[in-house]
Amino acid sequence: MKFFRCAVTLLPLASRGRPVHRTRLQASPVPVHRTRPRNSLSSSRQVPLCAAVALVLQLLCPILPAGAQGCYADPIYGVALERDVVYGTAVNYCGSEVQLLMDVYRPVGDGNARRPAIVLAHGGAFLSGDKGSYDMAEAAAAFAARGYLAASINYRLGFHKSVFHTPDAQGCAFVGALAGAQEAQCLYAYPAEVERALYRAVQDARGAIRFVKTQVDSVDAGNVFIGGGSAGGFVAMAAAYMEDAEAPAAALAQGAVSAIPFIYGACHPPGCSTARPALGLPQGDLHLGQADASVKGVLNIYGALLDPSWIDAGEPMLYAYHKDNDLVVPCGNGRPFRDLIGRCLNNGACTAVPNTWPEAFGSCHLQDYLDTLSGAPAHAFQIESCPPPAFPCSYSCHEVTAEEVRRIVQGAAEFWGCTITNQRERESNSSAVVFPNPATGEVTLRAGAFAELPVVELYSPDGRLLRRFAVRGELRLNLEGFPPGVYLLRWNGTVQRIVIRR
Repeated sequence: MKFFRCAVTLLPLASRGRPVHRTRLQASPVPVHRTRPRNSLSSSRQVPLCAAVALVLQLLCPILPAGAQGCYADPIYGVALERDVVYGTAVNYCGSEVQLLMDVYRPVGDGNARRPAIVLAHGGAFLSGDKGSYDMAEAAAAFAARGYLAASINYRLGFHKSVFHTPDAQGCAFVGALAGAQEAQCLYAYPAEVERALYRAVQDARGAIRFVKTQVDSVDAGNVFIGGGSAGGFVAMAAAYMEDAEAPAAALAQGAVSAIPFIYGACHPPGCSTARPALGLPQGDLHLGQADASVKGVLNIYGALLDPSWIDAGEPMLYAYHKDNDLVVPCGNGRPFRDLIGRCLNNGACTAVPNTWPEAFGSCHLQDYLDTLSGAPAHAFQIESCPPPAFPCSYSCHEVTAEEVRRIVQGAAEFWGCTITNQRERESNSSAVVFPNPATGEVTLRAGAFAELPVVELYSPDGRLLRRFAVRGELRLNLEGFPPGVYLLRWNGTVQRIVIRR
């Protein structure tokens, strides 16, 4: 057994989904609370600072077995970042070998030798982007603060461009430059090239998963997840759900690209080969034989699948976020960029871009599909409303803020976190259950077969005793009048957190 240490600078538990603000304890008595909650048996006398600190530490830092982390849903750790870890090399679409890097985010002070882990893939239309993109960096840090090891990866980028739409591409390049979208012509994909770009990225992501399972310290190989945003969402879901037999025919050897027109000169590195050889097995060849690339769950942030039927009964859990009027990757189904170009570039430029991309099936479509699939994997969808922009469009409903990323991570962590420690299974057989949690209007406390009548104490986020009562069988507790936040319930010496939302 060991104690988990709390710093002198305490991090009060905030409402889930909100940032945790740092507060320092002042060297003065705890203020007198003259208004007592109804039925409270707590005293209104002043409590010396040392006693208040001891109570808060006892509640927030109970004795737990080494490595115990609850459900990995609370951002309670500092984060350490290790940049540019090499996880392999691979040949890109131009025939050149490139180094594959990841940034590794670790929780500080968790004392856990078997952490869950998540591999994250950035967006950028398979043409650009980096492991340090603000959204994936924010997501990685947020997961690490909850006790995960998070790896934000680079993967092979790029694809050959269409030789069939060069006049349209020239106009697109001009309009894109005026609109601040440099090299928009690079989105014109040669036939089968987007599928090949996705396939290469999936091979890299699976190699990264095997690397994290076998060559990164303190990882529980049975609790590895994958996630990504935009193109990275495509990668994450394909890596989790596409079986070898479902690999697209585009991954086979294809005829060479006939030419690289001048308009695409800025889209390719010098000396780019026009050959399109077979891409190999869907698993790739990184770290084979050391571990498999299976994952326990998937986080999709406004990505899509090229084929919904890749998701079969009993496969990994899915938590997905999308905005309903996403103009880049449709929340329903359709070709990427079609709605963006139709609404925001009404002068006819770039109109052929969507025709060079395959149809994609976004989160709204996947939700409908999974809701009707027999034996569907556990899934949750966070679909937010976003009004379509007016021309000339200052947004696309495909953006996500750092605060939104933190909320998405919180939602995913709450959705699948308790499966990591089998907390749900333990709770179903335990002697004390609290639900729903988080709660709004009321919460139910259910007691099992205690030898003695269980006594429950409810504490405020700052450690004040608010209620004390006995529970026989089941009790419903009215939460009206309680501010939102994270409260603590003590059941005969066991401490549980309960989140109150409004």
